[in-house]
Amino acid sequence: MRYKIDTVLFDFDGTLIAIDIDFAKMRQDVVALGMEYGVSPESSLYVLESVEYIFHKLMLKDFDLAKDFKRRAEELIVNIEVEASSTAKAMPGAEETLSKLKSKGVKIGIVTRNCRSGVMRSLENTKLVYDLMLTRDDVEKVKPEPQHLLDAMRILKSEPEKTLMVGDHPMDIIAGKKAGAKTGAVLSLKTKEDFHESSPDFIFSSIGDILKLLQYTRAV
Repeated sequence: MRYKIDTVLFDFDGTLIAIDIDFAKMRQDVVALGMEYGVSPESSLYVLESVEYIFHKLMLKDFDLAKDFKRRAEELIVNIEVEASSTAKAMPGAEETLSKLKSKGVKIGIVTRNCRSGVMRSLENTKLVYDLMLTRDDVEKVKPEPQHLLDAMRILKSEPEKTLMVGDHPMDIIAGKKAGAKTGAVLSLKTKEDFHESSPDFIFSSIGDILKLLQYTRAV
């Protein structure tokens, strides 16, 4: 089967950037902060969703208290992200892959749940090229909500059926499918089995494999 792909949306950390963000500590800190306010998030929620869960619970009691919690939670999350960004570097093959895509006229977007300050600091020591960056600070709803990707496609003037969403986490695949895009999983941190339930359209051993795919999907 042949596909026409003129846009590639990328996840950021783990896909384009190698960065050691301590998500375990981040979650522990958010949970501990929530407990200070008398609310504990559900264990199945990601960190950002945990913050929203606690925030909305507190909103039912006290608006000012809810705002205070959210300010403190966002501050501790950003601090962890920015600290980790100081040692971030491009994933092997990422710079070359994006440069080749760009030279062939493929539109490149980056959609990440990370904060913009941390992302921009991570990019300082890289040569990653792209057309659009949408961090969590730039959108109302982040992945796995499809709106994050739909906003990117709208700005890039891209159609979902001609867009490929690439990421290293099942969340990226879920978001891509909800947005109507083709999906590709990069096995940089997870195994093929980890993507069994999300069922990506393509599996890439490394990010450079995207170029091999596009040789058969369009003239690149």
